[in-house]
Amino acid sequence: MTTLAVPGATITYDVHGRGPVLLLIPGGPADAAVFTHIRPLLAEDHTVVTYDPRGLSRSPLDGTPGTDPVGDHAEDVHRLLTEVGPADVLATSGGAITLLEHLRRHPAGVRTAVLHEPPVTRYLPAGALDGPDVPALFRDHGLAAAFAAFMKVVGVDPAPPLDPRAEGNFAYFFGHLMPAIGAYEPDLDALRAAPARLVVAVGEESTGLPAHHAALGLAAGLGVGAEPFPGGHGGFDTEAEAFAARLRDVLKGC
Repeated sequence: MTTLAVPGATITYDVHGRGPVLLLIPGGPADAAVFTHIRPLLAEDHTVVTYDPRGLSRSPLDGTPGTDPVGDHAEDVHRLLTEVGPADVLATSGGAITLLEHLRRHPAGVRTAVLHEPPVTRYLPAGALDGPDVPALFRDHGLAAAFAAFMKVVGVDPAPPLDPRAEGNFAYFFGHLMPAIGAYEPDLDALRAAPARLVVAVGEESTGLPAHHAALGLAAGLGVGAEPFPGGHGGFDTEAEAFAARLRDVLKGC
């Protein structure tokens, strides 16, 4: 475990294995623990870097959150890569939004960017955003109401209990990061011009779900194919061995 002081926060990250550097960026309210199952598999032939994004778990804010959460998270990735890079990067869900913004701001330092089901809202199908306004529920009715609504949207009903660490993570996510992710617009021209090889990944078991639709739209916008990966939106966890093997092939250009 290593800490990195950044403006407004302290980032905690972990390094495992030997070989070319591979940075894993978690999505939404998730922290490095979401990669617990896949990390040792990838560390067999990579130097795997995982971290808790600012405001989550072991990466506390120094004060109040900034006004540009996606930008702040993207700058944190840049600072991490300055320490450990250059690197290949796997970013999932909202973490892929962070990576998109990082590539716009700092196009060097990333060899291959694997964007696993980024929820770019401009590509969501009609009606996908017709559900409850979760950030508004959090603001008006608190964490429990927002969490129950959010879990129902993602297909988990009733919602499981939250431990204290998860409570803090979801409070930051609902209050700051989720609205910023939902409003994010990628700069397609800058992304096409970036030196990184862009790979948009979709889950084989998430066909028809909003994040899958969004990823397909982003791939079309960038003019690249959508690469299938094992499992669904969390396939890196539920299908860790198959996902790791597929990621290796993609990083090799297979």
